Amino acid sequence: MSGTEASQQANRAGMDPKRLVVISYLVFGFIIVLFVDHLLEMVLARIGVSNQVLIEGPDWRISTLVAGIITVAGLGYAWVNPKSKNLSIEVATELMRVTWPSWEETRISTAAVVIASLVAAVILFGIDSFSYKVMVEWLPAVWRNL
Repeated sequence: MSGTEASQQANRAGMDPKRLVVISYLVFGFIIVLFVDHLLEMVLARIGVSNQVLIEGPDWRISTLVAGIITVAGLGYAWVNPKSKNLSIEVATELMRVTWPSWEETRISTAAVVIASLVAAVILFGIDSFSYKVMVEWLPAVWRNL
């Protein structure tokens, strides 16, 4: 399925997957800028280059602007590249098709998991205690009597 077919299919549901893709690109872009900025700060400090403040107010340094340029270039390439753009739109379309559980279903499932975990913990505790008794107390006593 191409990106346009996925977009048309999602439009029938009243939503456009491109909107979700753009929002996720912006959010991930912000996170990537923060990461690359921090990475460049460390590299510049390691090689002894001064990371001067270029824009006062928001305190943007050389590393911040370079990280922004790198991230915008990477995201721009991802948006222009037909393979990654179509993949992004298809993923967004599939996410919009997901049927999320109701609050009641989530609550019941969580309770079932907690109860099953407690039962498993009790069973494993019993097996562990029995194994300890056998290996530490009973087998040495049997070996001593032989």
